[in-house]
Amino acid sequence: MKKRMIPLAFSAILALSAQSYAKSVELDIASQPLSSALSKLAEQSGMSLLVSQDVVAGKTAPALKGAMEPSAALAKLLAGTDLEASTKDGTITVRKAEGTSEQSLEKITLAGTQEAIVKPKEGSAEAGYKVDTVKNVGPWGEKKLLDTPYSMSVVSSDLMENLSINNTDQLFRMTPTIQLLQPYDMNGLTRVMMRGFLIQTSMIDGLLGNSAGQGIFLENVDRIEALTGLTGFMYGVGNIGGTLNYVTKRPTVSPVYNITLGNYGGDQYFAHADLSGPIDKEGKFGYRLNVMKQDGNTAIDNQSVDRWLTSGAFDWHITNHLYLGIDAMYGHYRVNGRPGQWGIANTSIPLPSTPDNSGLWASPDTFNENDTTRFGAKLLYDINDIFTFRLGYGYQKDERKTIFSSLTITSPTEYRLNKAFVRANDTKTDSAYGYLDSRFNTFGIKHKVTLGMNGYISDGYGGYESGGSLPATIGSVINNLSLSDSSTANVFLPSYDFDSLHMLKTDSTTNKNILIGDDLTFNDQWSMLLGMNHSKYITKSLNPLTGATTSYYGKSKSTPSFSLLYKPLPYITTYATYIESLQPGSIVKSAGSTVYTNDGEVFAPVSSEQYEVGIKAELGEALFTTSLFQIDKANAYTQDNGDGTYTMFQNGKQTHKGVEATLSGKVTDNLTLLGGLTLMDAEVKKSTNNVGVGKIPQGVAEEMAKLYAEYNLPILRGLTLTGGVYYTGKSYLDVNNIQEVPSYTTADAGLRYSTKFYGHDAIFRANVTNITDKAYWTSNYTIGAMIGAPRDIEFSATMKF
Repeated sequence: MKKRMIPLAFSAILALSAQSYAKSVELDIASQPLSSALSKLAEQSGMSLLVSQDVVAGKTAPALKGAMEPSAALAKLLAGTDLEASTKDGTITVRKAEGTSEQSLEKITLAGTQEAIVKPKEGSAEAGYKVDTVKNVGPWGEKKLLDTPYSMSVVSSDLMENLSINNTDQLFRMTPTIQLLQPYDMNGLTRVMMRGFLIQTSMIDGLLGNSAGQGIFLENVDRIEALTGLTGFMYGVGNIGGTLNYVTKRPTVSPVYNITLGNYGGDQYFAHADLSGPIDKEGKFGYRLNVMKQDGNTAIDNQSVDRWLTSGAFDWHITNHLYLGIDAMYGHYRVNGRPGQWGIANTSIPLPSTPDNSGLWASPDTFNENDTTRFGAKLLYDINDIFTFRLGYGYQKDERKTIFSSLTITSPTEYRLNKAFVRANDTKTDSAYGYLDSRFNTFGIKHKVTLGMNGYISDGYGGYESGGSLPATIGSVINNLSLSDSSTANVFLPSYDFDSLHMLKTDSTTNKNILIGDDLTFNDQWSMLLGMNHSKYITKSLNPLTGATTSYYGKSKSTPSFSLLYKPLPYITTYATYIESLQPGSIVKSAGSTVYTNDGEVFAPVSSEQYEVGIKAELGEALFTTSLFQIDKANAYTQDNGDGTYTMFQNGKQTHKGVEATLSGKVTDNLTLLGGLTLMDAEVKKSTNNVGVGKIPQGVAEEMAKLYAEYNLPILRGLTLTGGVYYTGKSYLDVNNIQEVPSYTTADAGLRYSTKFYGHDAIFRANVTNITDKAYWTSNYTIGAMIGAPRDIEFSATMKF
């Protein structure tokens, strides 16, 4: 049985009926991209034609003019390429050449209809960035997005490239199901909420344990898959609000040689090479190489970013049934001028108007640096028609060094800049999964039963001076600075030798999951997903000098999942899902000026449950989704003690109810829309000493509405206008809803031009984010606020060789 893992699975398919079509037609096809020429052939001959963009990408067809049979015209269009065609049972298959085809093109009989379609690559701009499949839904594996009983969205690499962005901030500002809290440049990761809950971990290639996207370089990411809501069965202990899966780039079937030059805003110029393709003629071996360098000042005063990346991936199709893929990456990231987090001296002080958003405000001598090393491997083995085995492994090491200071608002017009702190932290994470799928029928019901396990082990290390002490604070406290002038925000930072620090183990987290699931199909309309996950979660803090455990918590629990799907029509899916999940408890840690009275306390893991119903519909070239949900979880909050200290509590209950609606794809031939809205009713039901009961949980925006659009100008082929408007509702910094973070709306605009440049396909892009230079606050969850990003101008040009 041939699966997706073999080269043929990625080949184009010309889907035709068995009827004869030998009539000569008068053709007039100019020399143009092969995909366009095939579309023209289909249009002029009347035949039905379905072609994958992956196979014909970068290929140019010769001009055809005059009367000829469609089969002969097809032969001429493919002549000189590395493609061949064969026919069987009335279906023509176009694929990478592997030798002599079963039947010459001249002898192929084509079928005639009135339909002509050239299908673009999913996720491409030509497809309206609409994605048809999700690469990893935990043990369910790859599934059609339409047929997943969860609220899911996918961001493609084409969208990331066309937006000219270097981190996830802009993507999450645009996504209607995600609330951006903290910018990437603060800690080298993006802090977000989904369904009103903080997302603390993410996945890479379906592997657990990544810390909120740390060490991610979008130049090496093929897509970002976002699942909102509980994921207990799929991924065990994890985020309540949802899960982000970063899928890295893999070798392509057709050669790709793309060079991109541009600017990520300010003076951040960059160069990026993306090279890929088969190594041998048979396509058994493939490679992918990404190399990137970025350096320069950002749009914020006294801030610069230095990034570089080298990554490689290798695919080996050992047999038609056995596939092995490996990948490796090393990336460097450093921001000079680390943005500061704004706290408030006490709850009687309201959040003032947003200061100048182009100012750094924190000391310009602060920085954050992270070096990431990652290795990965995956194996796919189709044992026979019944059994398939899937195995994945990943290792990631992040080495982080930072000098930072924090800001405290002391009045509506003043603030103080606090001492600067030195920190060095390393994280090492091993993650893996193994699944055995079995397919069989019982009484006319199709089953795909999956038995497997997944999990990770993550160890943290801290940098200590001789004698086992943390590096001392440096600089001094500066009081009564004006909120109208960021130029005075400076604490003298003497040089510090990070290499003198000893990296000692401080904590360890283990999550192991054993699961079984059954994907049942009753008929073309009804199906069901049933699953059970037994999760074991252990977290402990260690004495860095002795290695002795200072705090420990371990818990095991089995959590079920149930989904019922009904398709009234082939392009509409309705579903109802119930799922439970185990959520890790917080480890309380004081940092900088944020001092907790219960520093070091490890909270117990908590259980949560979710009910969800939804509908998904593919109408034309667009996907529409709507879901209603309710999530119940244990309440966690931070109490301001009014004396400069905080206490964290985990008790009680909070309930989030809401609706999500999204749209993605082409609504007309020239108009693409991506967007939607989230409306929630989030409320604290119970808490310690009734603190915050009946209030909105800290940091939660109950309303979001976002829309991004692209319009291809018919009067000027190749020119696309782009832009969007994004609204995030108000939230609160404190548990009693006194300190309000106002709602805000930002807008973007841009354009893209696709053309030929010296005989090669070229794309030129320009984008302006926050075009009105709106100054706004964003909530940073429980202990402060952040200033939103200022207006920025990004541009790039890609040449395809």
